[in-house]
Amino acid sequence: MIQRKTQSSSYWDENFSVEDSDIEYLNNLLLEDETPLTTDELVSALIRNRIAREQRAIEMQLTRGSAAYLPKETYIIGQTLSFPQIDFATGNVTAVRAGQNPELGSFDVITIDFGESGAREFAARLVTHKLNASEGKLGDADAVAQTPEHILEHHGQAIAAKLAATLKVKGDIVPIAGHWFSHTLLADINEGHLNLAEAALDMAGGGPLGTHDLLAHLDLPVTINDQLKIFSLDYALQEDERFDEVGPAGQVLWYLHRLEPQEVLNTPPTLKVEAVDESIKLPIALQNLEADIDDEFGSPHDYGDAANGEVTLHLTFPHRRAGTLPLSEKVKRIFPTAYESPRVRFTLVDGHSGEKHPGWVVREGRYVYGLEEWYKKYEMPVGGTITVKRGEAPEEVVVKIARRKLAREWLRTAAIADGKISFAMQKRPITTDYDELMIVSLDNFNVFDEAWKKMERQHFAKIVADVFRELAKLTTQSAVHARSLYSAVNVIRRVPPAPIFHELISRPYFVHVGDAYWRFDESKYSEQ
Repeated sequence: MIQRKTQSSSYWDENFSVEDSDIEYLNNLLLEDETPLTTDELVSALIRNRIAREQRAIEMQLTRGSAAYLPKETYIIGQTLSFPQIDFATGNVTAVRAGQNPELGSFDVITIDFGESGAREFAARLVTHKLNASEGKLGDADAVAQTPEHILEHHGQAIAAKLAATLKVKGDIVPIAGHWFSHTLLADINEGHLNLAEAALDMAGGGPLGTHDLLAHLDLPVTINDQLKIFSLDYALQEDERFDEVGPAGQVLWYLHRLEPQEVLNTPPTLKVEAVDESIKLPIALQNLEADIDDEFGSPHDYGDAANGEVTLHLTFPHRRAGTLPLSEKVKRIFPTAYESPRVRFTLVDGHSGEKHPGWVVREGRYVYGLEEWYKKYEMPVGGTITVKRGEAPEEVVVKIARRKLAREWLRTAAIADGKISFAMQKRPITTDYDELMIVSLDNFNVFDEAWKKMERQHFAKIVADVFRELAKLTTQSAVHARSLYSAVNVIRRVPPAPIFHELISRPYFVHVGDAYWRFDESKYSEQ
């Protein structure tokens, strides 16, 4: 039996490419229905069309009654053959000659004229060939085994990637917010319309406003259906740099680019990370510690479903100073995402008071902005414990501090003098739970800004060594935990765990004393 090509996994994964006929079919579909389609809907339509096209080719060949080519058969000049293996193309035998390969024994070589496709040669009278197993039959064994739904589920992602890439180059079908539409059907949205949209957003403080809200300010012809109006305006706004689409997946919300917070448009200094050496290899124990810290620029780890409901994290100085949360591997599952937008506007809900505040997911910078005042309100320390979970609405995220009664405790406290950082154990009031290894109390965050600039020019190895020696003074054993070092280094330099941990295992002056603790050997250290 001959297997249909569309039933083969290799057809969709390795061999599939988007053809002009596919684009033409999809464009006609959009023109006919005048309705934007999602990527999945386009892919599904393409799959169905490919299957139908193959079926029509089969039926045509069966109707013609031409014999299916089999290498074992003998053919004569003038005979018409069909080739199921090459889209059931048909051709006439125009020549027969003896084969020239002694290893194959006696066989023929036939020349097939495919008309406009040209001529090709095939083996005949060849008993041992894999195509003979099909017997050239089309029957029950060739019935469609994989439904379009099955193909979409198992191969849809690969097809969608190739289709989207082709559509963006061709430009006949254009995207917006996860939907595609024919460019030729778009309503005329002129500069005047866009100026009115800008004015409406300006009156709303920059936004966000939905497309329906903006359309109310535009006088578009009533003859244009509502869906077409929405898609046309969305596309025009998308193509104008004045506007940003900031809605979570499933919502289209617009914002004026110039009125977005600067901390959203430009990554705050304390969150900027230098390129991390991806060749760093850590021992298993430190890999596990890195995974537990869950730094947004840490090495990838498989967390499974551990972060699907609620995430607990411990705040670092860079995020405390910037009023942000890390968009780490676990945390990012909680926050809204988007089809293409680099910045997503959402609502932060105070888990204690129920108050709601605007927040921003900045995907490229890997952070969530909008918590500065919230941190100040609850006197959040570096190392403090925060829980994050999804809210009742898709665009809401609930943030909560692990609070407790006010107490004065001995805390690791950082200070800056002459541009250098120092640590001491001092009694400080605290109202939140915290990670004892990561806690750092600071009396004034602002004084660290100048030190931060100076540390950018200082050798990384020296920073780690200096911070380590300061921390070592705080314990009778002079031992420092890798987690404490990570938190403390990040008070003056934004660094993910791996480079810091690599210093511990690669420098001779760091001596491992068990678990994740190290000591400093002054005899092996020279100032850098």
